[in-house]
Amino acid sequence: MGTRKLYYEDTERFECEATVIARTELAGRHAVVLDATVFYPEGGGQPCDFGTIDGIPVVDVQERDGVVLHVLASPLPERGGPVPCRVDADRRRDHMEQHTGQHLLSSRVLKLAGGGATVSFHLGQEYSTVDVDLPELSREAADRIEDEIARIIREGHPVTIHVCPPENVSDFPLRRPPPAGEEALRIVDLDGLDYSACCGTHLADTGRIGALRILRTEKYKGMTRIYFAAGERARRDARRTAALTRETARLLGCSEDEAPDRVARSLERIRELEVRLSIARAERAAAEARVFLADAPASGLLVLPLSDRTYDEVLEAAKAVTGLSGRPAAAASRPDLRAVVTAPDASLRLGERLKPLLAGLGGKGGGGPAQFQAQFPDEASLTAFLEAARGILAG
Repeated sequence: MGTRKLYYEDTERFECEATVIARTELAGRHAVVLDATVFYPEGGGQPCDFGTIDGIPVVDVQERDGVVLHVLASPLPERGGPVPCRVDADRRRDHMEQHTGQHLLSSRVLKLAGGGATVSFHLGQEYSTVDVDLPELSREAADRIEDEIARIIREGHPVTIHVCPPENVSDFPLRRPPPAGEEALRIVDLDGLDYSACCGTHLADTGRIGALRILRTEKYKGMTRIYFAAGERARRDARRTAALTRETARLLGCSEDEAPDRVARSLERIRELEVRLSIARAERAAAEARVFLADAPASGLLVLPLSDRTYDEVLEAAKAVTGLSGRPAAAASRPDLRAVVTAPDASLRLGERLKPLLAGLGGKGGGGPAQFQAQFPDEASLTAFLEAARGILAG
């Protein structure tokens, strides 16, 4: 019991009428087998087609032993005669653009980057990736590859599918070895620019890709992962990038060409201000610590009043008190419901002694021997912690 695969006979055929020849299940969901189908099943790194059969949504398509299983959102009513089948044409075209683009990208990486065979390919919803056997790929090299791909797209080279047998697979210089154990192989031929054994669907010529953009690269498991978008995805990404550039320039009050320099100068100014702010906070904390210590008790944990400042500010205050007095200090932020205890050295073993307090107060936190921090569910628990810490560190 086989299925005539119309998606191989004409990859741009999106409709047909077919007869249901079997009803079954796949992973507990209703599925049908047709005598012919335009629905491409998942395989070769390419997701399956979606669409409808007799108006019922097709939610998955899988091939098992040459039989194409169409998983439906609900059971297909039994009625005589053929049923109409319609593929989501936009989804199919998108997959063909990405898949054909991937063949072109993989071949150009191999040719122009000094090696770099494609190890894997993933066709995602927003972007696609190929993992190539290169330790890295510079942006300059990626741009050269992208320029070469653009030239090939403009030239519109035909894409031919060879079926082996009857043709002989050894006649084609494949980019990578074909899968073993296959009775028949489909060789995708990009006008001699690339030969690959692939079961996916592809465009009729490279010109129909339209465009391909290498979005970014990253090191991955000793290789390089290339993120790319082809066809309509490339156009949408270019529009999105242009919109972001325009908005950035508008916010900076400059032209788009001036935006990078304006951002760089703004970041440098921010770094300068952050340094000044850090110094000012430290100076304020030291001044307030001196005022606090003038009336502080002679021994035990120095507990600063509950503050409406942020946790980072009360941490600065506690450190300043400890630094000036050589004694342990505690401070807490009311808005953040966080507390910190600092010590001049590790001898007070703060983490070991204060951690047990958290379980009974609903707090979470931890620390080392010279600094401990915790967060609490409410102000009452926060205050109770400070009092308990005062008792433990009273000596």
